[in-house]
Amino acid sequence: MSLSMSIKKPYYRIARVESGTEYILDRRYAPDRFTLIQSYQLIENDLKKILEYIEPVDENMHVFSHRLYELLLRSATEFETNCKGILNANGYKKRGNLDITDYRKINKATRVSEYQIKMNFWYPVVKIIMPLSDWSKSQSLNWYKNYNLVKHDRVNYFSLAKLENVIYAVASVLIILYSQFNEYAFNPYNDETMLVQKDKDDFWYGANSLFNIKPYENWSAPDQYYFAWPAIETTESPFEKYAF
Repeated sequence: MSLSMSIKKPYYRIARVESGTEYILDRRYAPDRFTLIQSYQLIENDLKKILEYIEPVDENMHVFSHRLYELLLRSATEFETNCKGILNANGYKKRGNLDITDYRKINKATRVSEYQIKMNFWYPVVKIIMPLSDWSKSQSLNWYKNYNLVKHDRVNYFSLAKLENVIYAVASVLIILYSQFNEYAFNPYNDETMLVQKDKDDFWYGANSLFNIKPYENWSAPDQYYFAWPAIETTESPFEKYAF
């Protein structure tokens, strides 16, 4: 496969790495980038506060509380907001409300099911999770299914508002952000990524970030971005829609 067969314009809200990342900063690409990343950082900061009281060890994965319940609902809602933003920007249409079966379609365009999250703060060893891996084989996500159960019936399912589901939900928000904004997902306040680095295992992380992330990068030639952004930036339609 030659690069001449590659994608000549970026899709709305779908980031790839082959042709640089300047297009991500264009407001036409995603006008709500700042608010989405800022919202995630508020969620991440609240998870950090919770981890001051709940030790990050496997034995505590099933701890549940009202604070965790609140954060689970916020994180899942933010995940839904990002998924809807991606689908709507690309012209996806459906009668009725979008749901998890619609959100899963994003995986074909982004391969978020193969993203890995590293938690260096875990004890006694570093923990790596893949919160969206279920999308590679089914339409459901276990943490999302649990979120819906406790959301609609807290009396009987309150124990599902547990640390494990919260961590998977928060990490999933970061993944869906990174699939749109690459390294810019770590900083909503300016357009610099110089404080974003790779660790020894090729996971990206930002200053004070709770999670390190390794995205999917092995796109075949027909699925790679291959364009010079300055050459198409001033054209009438520098972006195109992904056919979900």
